[in-house]
Amino acid sequence: MITIFKLWLNGIFYIGIRYPRDVEKNAIVKQMHAKYSKTHSCWYVDYTSDAYTLLKQHFKEIIIDSTPPFIESLPAVTGIQGRDLSPIANSTHQLSAEPALDTDHKTMNTSFAHSAKLQLLKNVGKYWVFKMNYHAKISKQLLAIKGVYWNSNYKVYMVFRHPDVKRKVEAVLQTNSFFGSDYYQAETNLKGEELTVRPHAEDNNWMEVFVPKKVVAHEAIKRLASARYSKIKDCYLLPAAPAIFEGIQLLIDSLELTLINQLPPSYLHAQKLPNRKSLDLTRTKQHLFEHIPEKGVPWISNMVDYLLALNYSTNTLRTYTTAWAQFLRHFDFQDPETISQKEMISYLGSLMEKGLSSASGHTLINSIKFYYVQVLGKNSFDLRLPRPKSEKKLPTVLTIDECKRIFDVIVNPKHKLLLLLGYGAGLRVSEMVNLQWKDILFDEHKIHVKNAKGKKDRMVMLPFSLVESLKFFRQMYPKHTYVFDGQYAHEPYSTRSAQEVMRKAILRSGLQKKATVHTLRHSFATHLLESGTDIRYIQEFLGHASIKTTTLYTHITKSAVNHIQSPLDRWHNNLNQDLLPEP
Repeated sequence: MITIFKLWLNGIFYIGIRYPRDVEKNAIVKQMHAKYSKTHSCWYVDYTSDAYTLLKQHFKEIIIDSTPPFIESLPAVTGIQGRDLSPIANSTHQLSAEPALDTDHKTMNTSFAHSAKLQLLKNVGKYWVFKMNYHAKISKQLLAIKGVYWNSNYKVYMVFRHPDVKRKVEAVLQTNSFFGSDYYQAETNLKGEELTVRPHAEDNNWMEVFVPKKVVAHEAIKRLASARYSKIKDCYLLPAAPAIFEGIQLLIDSLELTLINQLPPSYLHAQKLPNRKSLDLTRTKQHLFEHIPEKGVPWISNMVDYLLALNYSTNTLRTYTTAWAQFLRHFDFQDPETISQKEMISYLGSLMEKGLSSASGHTLINSIKFYYVQVLGKNSFDLRLPRPKSEKKLPTVLTIDECKRIFDVIVNPKHKLLLLLGYGAGLRVSEMVNLQWKDILFDEHKIHVKNAKGKKDRMVMLPFSLVESLKFFRQMYPKHTYVFDGQYAHEPYSTRSAQEVMRKAILRSGLQKKATVHTLRHSFATHLLESGTDIRYIQEFLGHASIKTTTLYTHITKSAVNHIQSPLDRWHNNLNQDLLPEP
């Protein structure tokens, strides 16, 4: 049973929802995109008939509180009548998302728009774009609306061009007709538009593809394997291989585009099609050099070249080079050999003072030492930098019941299988998304994890309970290389998408723990240890180089702790009675 009422919040009416604390009800209202108000200690949804219908569908017993809502922070204006909305019950029409106010109230809205300095900018693809002065409450409400995004690069809000999104955003901004009526409609007719293909001057292994300023064209070109966007040239870069060019021609035929081919003869070659590792490294290098000034390029290039020569992983390349660039940026990218050890220590001390974590501090020191010792070859260079003391933190672990709750709220079979496999085999998120069908050994009930952290292979268990589901999933997508294909052809599922699946599952389950995909790996190890599995086998399953890493889980298992009695409990069983006051 729940109680609903009209709630006035930040100048807008909502349907307020109250009930005794209940995890299942929390999951239901969250699925309805309800938000929680700490001020009013209740959930709330939009004041619409659709929202009311959904409430009636999910809750059989509803009590309607008809007490007039308390309207705070509303200016006292004489002569205003009919501020109240129609009752929630017996509503048959579309309810307004904001109260029907008079001209004086519109003046208040206009003043807010003026004080916030709302400014509508030029549309970008599917989005309206606007900017305003920062306002904590308004910003939080905007980002809670589905279809509204914050672009941190340009410091603007992006709003999906849809009537419902427009109505909600304008209600939050307390203004009317801020956006136009140019709602997004997918372009289907591109006949006459041109697609231009040119050679890439900086690297002839790539070709530049310029597409029309149409959303459908951009979405289509992004689906080609290995496509990446160049902000500098405002075009897409694709491998100069015949197979890729054929894909472009098929795309042109389907969209009725006109091809402008400016490639010289013999420019296309099959050997120019990169493998996945080469593509990852290329993207990483491009990202690393995007924000480096010209005077800093030599020092960054030295680090990148040396890491590539040692065949370090893409993650190590990104981590070390980013830390090294951060160090050089502080010294305005001057020659590293002119920086004294005293200046280095002073810089590290200032970062710790600002709250830099010990892990980031260790990474920064490792990158600095790597450059001076490995790249510059100064083996005799005394680089005695102070190491920040590491925090002794225990990882978050879910109970078996909590894991079940997470899996139960996931509806999408692909998403559920992804997390089940990650938990059942103790996989890292990168290992989950990069898993290929050829790596699953059904006959042996094993999974061959290849090129994992530290460039090591290992064998892990294939849960018997997932065998039939995996086989059925493979029959549905027989041509897929990866078990969990991504958005684009022949590309794996992104780690960010996997993390988003877990984040949404945690919200829907109503759990209060801050868990991530990696928490499933911690839980896998802990549950094995609690069931009596030898810690050396767990070390092999997790791929830990040292047993010391695995012994961390002995501190968080509950099976042994539950059987240990406090010495206080042994000699003072009646402590609670002694502490209670006498009747």
